[in-house]
Amino acid sequence: MTKRVLSVILSIVMMLAVCVPAFAADADALPYENSRFFTYGDYELHYRYTAHEGAYKGRIMFIHGFGQSSFSWENMADEMSAKGYDCYCVDLPNFGYSTRENADMELIDRETLVEKLMLSIAPGSTWTLAGHSMGGAVAINVAQQVDVQKLMLFCAAPVADMGGMGSMMSSPIMSGMVDFVFKYLTKIDILMRLVVYMATANFEFTKNYNLEGVTAPLQLDGTGEGLCMLMQTMRPTDLEGAADIDCPVLIVNASKDMIINDSMKQQISDAFPSAEHYLVEGGGHICIEDRAEELSGVAYDFLNK
Repeated sequence: MTKRVLSVILSIVMMLAVCVPAFAADADALPYENSRFFTYGDYELHYRYTAHEGAYKGRIMFIHGFGQSSFSWENMADEMSAKGYDCYCVDLPNFGYSTRENADMELIDRETLVEKLMLSIAPGSTWTLAGHSMGGAVAINVAQQVDVQKLMLFCAAPVADMGGMGSMMSSPIMSGMVDFVFKYLTKIDILMRLVVYMATANFEFTKNYNLEGVTAPLQLDGTGEGLCMLMQTMRPTDLEGAADIDCPVLIVNASKDMIINDSMKQQISDAFPSAEHYLVEGGGHICIEDRAEELSGVAYDFLNK
């Protein structure tokens, strides 16, 4: 199987694996010991808080990629908290254990919800933002709304205007089909491990990977409908407005990333001509998971310059 075919399969699975059976998070049933919930409008955002150890260095808001959740930042949060940072990992709407959107809700874009969450946690304070993949695109938009001390983009994927695709995804048939297919696909161990391997290029890491951390949220009711709503409403990445972000920026890419192509990397690079760059040699798209120790060192050096 060629690299191009594998790339297409991985792209489809990572985009659609998110679309499985509207879920309203139950704040009384915490998914993790460090889970918290934030309510705003019709939304409940699930996030995880890992407190700093030793001397306090600052606070970081971590934003996950498409098809992922706060789980993808677990290793990085552990590493950075040990280095003195309060770490907050949010589940964006329709992902993880946050609210699934539906047509009966008053919709609020993801950037506004993240901004309101940050203000509720530490009003008037500055933050470091870290975004992975699609979360990098969200972080870029949020950084244009919030006083950000530093911005870290890991394998960032700019989001384009979906145009007519959003309308296509609004079909109940499409939503139901995606719900049905991935309700069961995520239960196939070998398939999900193939996805992890393609996303990490790390066989040893893949063998011991905790699949439930990924698959459990994907099987929640309403994920399919929520994704269809997201395709219609998500805000494109404002790369032109990125010129107004007046803080140091770190851009991390991986040499074996099968999701982020050269054009996407160039768009992010062009938006931040003064950014510091780091390449994860041999790393895959979700290098934030299997290369967390390495990347936490890179992040720490960047944050302390």
